[in-house]
Amino acid sequence: MNRIDATFQGLKKQGRKALIPFVTAGDAGLDTTEQLVLQLESAGANIIELGVPFSDPIAEGPVIQEASVRSLKNGTKLVDIFHLVKRLRKKTQIPLLLMLYINSIFGFGTERFFQLCAECGVDGVIVPDMPFEERDEIQAFADRAGVYSIRMVAPTSHERIAAIASSAQGFLYCVSSTGVTGTRKTFTTDFDAFFGTISQYARVPYAVGFGISGPEQAKR
Repeated sequence: MNRIDATFQGLKKQGRKALIPFVTAGDAGLDTTEQLVLQLESAGANIIELGVPFSDPIAEGPVIQEASVRSLKNGTKLVDIFHLVKRLRKKTQIPLLLMLYINSIFGFGTERFFQLCAECGVDGVIVPDMPFEERDEIQAFADRAGVYSIRMVAPTSHERIAAIASSAQGFLYCVSSTGVTGTRKTFTTDFDAFFGTISQYARVPYAVGFGISGPEQAKR
């Protein structure tokens, strides 16, 4: 069983929600990233997203953009992040996701990328700039490797929500609002309507991300 499924099943039995933090891999060095993952787990994280630094992170606000720049200046490469995950698997079985842009996968080699995901212990990938309609670019490779390609759905998805939600694996990543990542004081999305539609079609748990910046927002 994929670690993501096992984690959500365990949380459901306990009546608890999942906390899924994000950290840019290689910001302040990969040794620091390794320690952060372990500390996040000990602080209560259930699943952790590792951001793969990219030179043009179009979905990111200034905080993650700057983290990517620092990581790239440190010389972080995708293969180094695979080595990091392999080291972490000797210490933890928390589900680990790579959040990265499609060109990083293509540049690395799609088949090789998913093979290393499986070998090193990556449970899923989130590709924010890959439209749902182009999922076949990676889906077969991900399926063969047993790695989940996490679907993203936004308030602007409208009539596409049914197709996206019904085909989701692991969990459905629900984008809180339009725009890029970054802290927000308020959200204009009608979450009751948004999740009401999603709940009709999703066969997996769903999580909300983008701009959740504190405990009060998370609670709401």
